[in-house]
This record gives sequence, structure tokens and C-alpha cells, in this order.
Amino acid sequence: MKKLSVFLVGAVFFAMSCGGGTQYRDASKDEGSREFGPREVKTTVGKMVGSMYDFLKTDPKFQKGTYIMVQKFRNRTSEHIDTSMITNEISTNLIKKRIRFLDSSLDQDTMAEMEKGMTGIIDPDSAIPAGHMKSPNLWLTGDIRDNVRLVGSERVQYLVVTLKLLEAKSRITVWQEQQEFLKASRATRVSF
Repeated sequence: MKKLSVFLVGAVFFAMSCGGGTQYRDASKDEGSREFGPREVKTTVGKMVGSMYDFLKTDPKFQKGTYIMVQKFRNRTSEHIDTSMITNEISTNLIKKRIRFLDSSLDQDTMAEMEKGMTGIIDPDSAIPAGHMKSPNLWLTGDIRDNVRLVGSERVQYLVVTLKLLEAKSRITVWQEQQEFLKASRATRVSF
């Protein structure tokens, strides 16, 4: 009997380790869930990229010389949402369409290289010259907000993703777009 129990426990562990493989799915075909996931990210990115690209390509002021820098994109919801997933995907899609984004994460390294170039120890042909870094003329910012309520036995969450472009020199909002989601799921009841 003891041997049979050990055998059964071993068989269960073996079956779990063999059959628990990872499955990859197409994120664009995600059916959605209670949490903010691939469906919401893809829907938001698709709408924002289309709207922002149309604006930038039709407004004469921004048809050339546009430099966008991503600023704070805040999650003001009741759940954890990695907002950088959204802004990274938006910037990736717009860069593919030849819209330029600035990244200040390497500013200190770039300035250090410029300083080395000015000392003469760097080959002048490869030295980074001063005066070539760009400043943004547009800031990309926004937030995600939600309202959660119980309606009967359902948890209803109204999510609004808002993104906007502000002209850096004037702080005027020149473009803004929203994506809304209304999600209903079975309310979970906690009992003790």
C-alpha cells in the first residue's frame, strides 16, 4: 500500500512536469479578461497611433522637424498596469512610420563623449560634436483612469485611456485622444 501511494504521488508529479508546457498565443486575438491585458493594449495602441499619425501628417506645423519625448503616463486605476508597455508600443509603431522620438536616458553618456571629443583624445572624425542634440517640440503624456462598481452580481469597470501631445514651448495641448473600455465580469465574493 505504501509503495502504491509513493508510486501514485510520483506519477502525478511526473505527469505535471511533462504536460505543463508553455503555449504562445497571438496577442491581437486575445479575448480579454478582468485585468488590463493584451486586448486593451492592442486596441489602445491601434487607435492612438492612427489618430496621432494622421494629426502629425496633416498639421503643417508638425510635418517636418517633429521630435516627441514621452513624459509621465500615469496609471490612476485600481489595478496594476504597466503604462510603459503602451507608450513603448506606440513609439515603436510611430518610429516605423518615420515619426521621431527623443530618449533622454543617455544624455549624461552623450555629454561625457562630447567632452572627451573636445579634449583631442578622440579621433575628430568620430567625435560627437557639440550642438547636435535635439530638444523635443512635443511632449507625449496622459493617464489611465477607471471607475469600478458592482451592479447586481457583476463587477463593472469603466476604463478611460487618455493620451495627449503638448507643444513643449507653450504647453498647449495640440492633440488628444481617448480609448474607452467598459468591462463586466462576475463579482467575486469573499467569505470567511
